[in-house]
Amino acid sequence: MSSENAARQPTGDVRERLRALPPGSLVPVAWVLELLGDGVDAPSRTPGPAVDLNVADLALLFKKRPSTVRAWIERGDFPGSYKLNGKEWRVPAAAVEAFQKAQRAATDDGDLSDWRRSRTS
Repeated sequence: MSSENAARQPTGDVRERLRALPPGSLVPVAWVLELLGDGVDAPSRTPGPAVDLNVADLALLFKKRPSTVRAWIERGDFPGSYKLNGKEWRVPAAAVEAFQKAQRAATDDGDLSDWRRSRTS
């Protein structure tokens, strides 16, 4: 295989993959660059800037009522929360992650058999 054909090989593969996508598909630039350069020149995959969530977003995320989420915020379960323009609560993404981690740790502490023993004694 000549060096010219070797250079065209990745581009042809990318074209085939892109043609296989449904019309109107949105394709991440990083993915295309990764395909073109085998990941050598592709930008590092770092998450975009974290967006602060509002009460409605958190209610959907946790499948709770907005009033429950507001109570958690006012109780201090989400450090760094603030009111935007003195009206709407906003919660930093880091606080949401910390809350989820604390909830997982709290549920992982006990064993179901421990709970059953305490209920029957």
